Amino acid sequence: MSTEAAYRLPLAGRLHPWTLVFGLFAVARQMLIPLLYWVVSGFSVFGTLLVLMFGIPSLLLVVARYWTFRYRVEEGELIVEQGILRHQERHIPLANIQEIRLEQNLIQRQLGIARADIETSTGGGVEASLALLSVHDIARLRRCVFEHRGEGAPDGGTPRSEAPAVAEVPLVRLGWPELLIAGLTSNGIFTLFLILGALLRFAEEWLPEAGRRALLRGIEATVRALGGQSTAMMLATLFLSITFLVLLSVAASGVMAVVRFYDFQLTEQGTALRRTYGLLTRHISSLSPARIQLLAIEQTPLRRLFGWASLRVDVAGVAYERQEEQQGRGVLVPLIRPAAAEALLARFMPGCVMAPGAWRKVSPLAVRRGILRRSVWLVGLTAAALWWWSWPYGLWPLLVGLPVIGLVSWLDYRARAYLPGARYWFVRQGWAGHAVYAVPVNNIQAVVVAQTPFDLRLGLATLILDTAGQTPVIIRDLPVAEACALGQQVARQVEGTSGRQAAGF
Repeated sequence: MSTEAAYRLPLAGRLHPWTLVFGLFAVARQMLIPLLYWVVSGFSVFGTLLVLMFGIPSLLLVVARYWTFRYRVEEGELIVEQGILRHQERHIPLANIQEIRLEQNLIQRQLGIARADIETSTGGGVEASLALLSVHDIARLRRCVFEHRGEGAPDGGTPRSEAPAVAEVPLVRLGWPELLIAGLTSNGIFTLFLILGALLRFAEEWLPEAGRRALLRGIEATVRALGGQSTAMMLATLFLSITFLVLLSVAASGVMAVVRFYDFQLTEQGTALRRTYGLLTRHISSLSPARIQLLAIEQTPLRRLFGWASLRVDVAGVAYERQEEQQGRGVLVPLIRPAAAEALLARFMPGCVMAPGAWRKVSPLAVRRGILRRSVWLVGLTAAALWWWSWPYGLWPLLVGLPVIGLVSWLDYRARAYLPGARYWFVRQGWAGHAVYAVPVNNIQAVVVAQTPFDLRLGLATLILDTAGQTPVIIRDLPVAEACALGQQVARQVEGTSGRQAAGF
């Protein structure tokens, strides 16, 4: 069989029969209130009519979706069709597919079925959702998509779909101790707000009015009791309470990381990277390294202290929402040593090597700019202190804050640098939390040189390298001439590697 014929080899399928059962459970969950009323009313005629009026249309929709839903791969496209009265047929070019994510809960895992979400380079979230398919059918679809499109087209006489499955090469595997470290060293304080928000939402939706009033009375009594104490006792109580909440938040962050990334595995299968993780909900996604716009080695202050980092990826056209970020979809590896992360960069992107002694510093004027920028709030605080304590006692914010701002600005200047290369650009930043970005030159879409009022006064500029991903790479505090020269250099490199012109130059 010729290469063209193998590339056009079709693959077709439909939803798994378990889709009907899960659809019925979804309808029952939506019909919970009418069903409860039907039971409480002693199966009255009105309750029966209420259940039938709302339940039958939903059941018909579930059955219609199952019988009419079809998908197939042919002529370089994934085609999804559904509907009876309003027939829809969606054509998705295989070359535009960025990820095929598999998600399954505990029950679906036991049944061998899952939901497959298709994401493309056009962005806007999930382009198509195939729910539910057998895991075997999703694997066939994944192989067909990633191996029958341009970058993985067959190069011999045997169709790829008929060839043996490509073996997976393990790259990273994390057990629960590493995942616990990942959670404990993340910005766990923000987990506290997530927990409080979830508790408030639970109270609003499920607690009766009497329960909410009792809870508010308890909070009010606690505040009054705290206010009746001495100043020292009140401060000690507040300190202990905040410490307890912070420790609770950090512990919850560790547990959430274990649940979210349980049994994390990153493997390489042919031309695709495959991530598998999750305890309650299992996530499996395939990603082509050729679609990666940016790789970031990121360290929180705690991770930097203990020599850990995470590896994050930006994909063209994919914007992860807050809920998706909480599920770890924007994270390639949640915990890794920086040296191991650099080795993975070279594996994913050939020739992507950072030379330690070749980093270029930004302008030393960055220290002065940092002091000016960070002193804005300090001036306001000092003015308020002078109004409250008068001269000279009101100068304490300036005397205490100015040395701190100077030290932070100097540390920030030391941490920031960039490394231009023929095929990749590297940018590092952050003195407490640290990040190193690797950007392939041929992925750069636009080059921008910008100046703020502070920059104009000091003769500095900011160079922005924008890709098709969601995170622009920013190099601040460059001399204007150097920023313009670097922008022209990047534009010439883009033209030389991809044959196109980068916007902006």
